[in-house]
Formats: sequence, C-alpha cells, structure tokens
Amino acid sequence: MASNTILSTRVRVIILLATIAMIGAGGFFLWQTTTDRQRQLVFEIPPGTAARIAAGEVVNIFPSTIVIDLRQKDRLVIQNNDSEEVTIGPFKIVPGQRLVQRYWSPGVYELICSVHPGEQLRIVVQ
Repeated sequence: MASNTILSTRVRVIILLATIAMIGAGGFFLWQTTTDRQRQLVFEIPPGTAARIAAGEVVNIFPSTIVIDLRQKDRLVIQNNDSEEVTIGPFKIVPGQRLVQRYWSPGVYELICSVHPGEQLRIVVQ
C-alpha cells in the first residue's frame, strides 16, 4: 500500500512538472510570436492636402528621410485620405487607398513624392 502511495505521488509530481513545462513552452511561443510582429511606420495623407499644396502651402507629412529597420521587420504604410491621387515613387495611391511596402535588403531609395516639399523622399533601409 505504501508503495502505491509513493508511486501515486511520483505520478502526480511528473504530471505537475509536465504541465508547468507545457505552460512555459506555450508562454515562450506566445512571446516569440509577439516579438516576430512587424513594426509599422504609418503616415496619413489627410483630407485637403492637395488643395493646400495647390494654394502654395508647404505641407509636411513625411520627414525628408524615412529609415526602415530590417531587424524590426518594418513596413511602410501610407494611407491616402485626401480626395486626390498621390504619387510616391512608382506607386499611385488613389483616395482611400493604403500602400503597404516592405523592404527586404539594405539600400537607399530616392523617390518622387507628390505631397513632399521638393517632391523628393528618401528611404534608407538598414
């Protein structure tokens, strides 16, 4: 009888340790999943931007240089909430459209940007 009690206690301890290990593994998986998420650099082109530019106003929506960090898995997101189409590099973003761009290798990109002062936008990917 004492042998059955010791065996039963050992089984309970093993089950408890296995449960703790599974919870720990699940927590690690959840942590890893959240750290693998991409960082988003979001810029909005607000309503009235084209009209402000046409009136000669300098509109600063983007910095002159946007830095993309490959280690952070950055994504560039540009939301056009204006009533006019916007050109950024080879992309035309119509009203209401969202451009999501991910970069895969380091480099410097000089782009034409219809809403940026001087119509120049530099993207540095590192």
